Amino acid sequence: MSLRRHVHLLLVNQIRCAHQLRLLKRDHLFYPTEEAAAKTRALPSLRKVPPDSPFGTIPKRKKKQAAPSDQLRSVKLPPPVFSVQPSPCPTACNGEARVQCFPLSGSMVFFTDSGARTAFFDTEARCMVTAPNLHSPKCHPMALSVPSPGPGGEQDGGDHSLYIMDTQLDPYKPSPFEALIYRKHPDSHDDVTKTWHRDTLPLPPFLNDWPHRHCISISSYSVVGDVICVSADGLGTYCFDTASRAWSRAGDWQMPFCGKAEYVPELKLWFGLSTEYPQRPCAADLSSVLRGHEPKRRYVWGDPHLPKEWLSSFDGPTSIVHLGSGRFCITNYFEDMNNSMMDRQTGPVGETIVVFTGLEVLSGKGSGKGNGIRMIKHKSCTISSTNEIETMLVL
Repeated sequence: MSLRRHVHLLLVNQIRCAHQLRLLKRDHLFYPTEEAAAKTRALPSLRKVPPDSPFGTIPKRKKKQAAPSDQLRSVKLPPPVFSVQPSPCPTACNGEARVQCFPLSGSMVFFTDSGARTAFFDTEARCMVTAPNLHSPKCHPMALSVPSPGPGGEQDGGDHSLYIMDTQLDPYKPSPFEALIYRKHPDSHDDVTKTWHRDTLPLPPFLNDWPHRHCISISSYSVVGDVICVSADGLGTYCFDTASRAWSRAGDWQMPFCGKAEYVPELKLWFGLSTEYPQRPCAADLSSVLRGHEPKRRYVWGDPHLPKEWLSSFDGPTSIVHLGSGRFCITNYFEDMNNSMMDRQTGPVGETIVVFTGLEVLSGKGSGKGNGIRMIKHKSCTISSTNEIETMLVL
């Protein structure tokens, strides 16, 4: 997979209700040369922990000079490449004015709001492409890009389709699962022209089988080939074949990820956040899911060199995105207790900081176990406008 050049952030300002797509350059996350990257630090794998422990233990840090990758730099983002202000929708998502965005392929970003309106934006051409509305609003959506089949049914790597599902599935709400498909219009006489179509897709079988009929949460999801795999809390893992549009049950187990997992072809592994340690990167082989076998977690990495004054914060979710060629950006929220204030109810409260870190996975060399993969920490940065941000998405 080719490298995505940069990371894009969706910044949300609650006061002005403005959503801005802004650029975080790769230079802030990765060293430009192999010589500079040689000074980076490899992250250790977590040691085995008791099953009742909520956190993984990391090998104790050794007393030695800090690596350049341990330094935190504050960076200023350039002006937004795209801004949007959503209209409130009184009948959906509790009347909130929300915008969600997801990567499609290449430089294309998909936007949808709480009124089910949609559009695409090309970050390179700086051009917006209109698209049909979804059949129903998605209050907590996930979106997965799947290559569209070529004329002979092969995955040609050109056009992509976007499959959208609400991760809080309510059996009484219509169309929780649908897709935007890029294809010819059936009435068109032009063999070349394609356009976006919205298709309602079959409901996951657990929505009909679950007797209590209450809201069901999707805990993890990914794409294996052209099959979408989802794990539902307490109900097991299910597969949706995008070619036949049929669901099947893989097993009564959960995939070992929290949220989305992305495939890295160079390493033949899927990467995401660990379901047991949701603030730490994890790797597993999901190919066995299609055979009905439970995948095993292969690696979980931790960073023993974080400042001891930084405590994990619940002000925002950890997220990780694959940039191509085994490189990732992980976003973590911390409370910096160096700048803490006293709250009468909860005690000391630290200053919230959002840290972006560039990670690179290498195979075949080093002291890693199994096939010898190592996770290297490059640069870490925070952005100067953190106090203006309500939520973030890394694309």
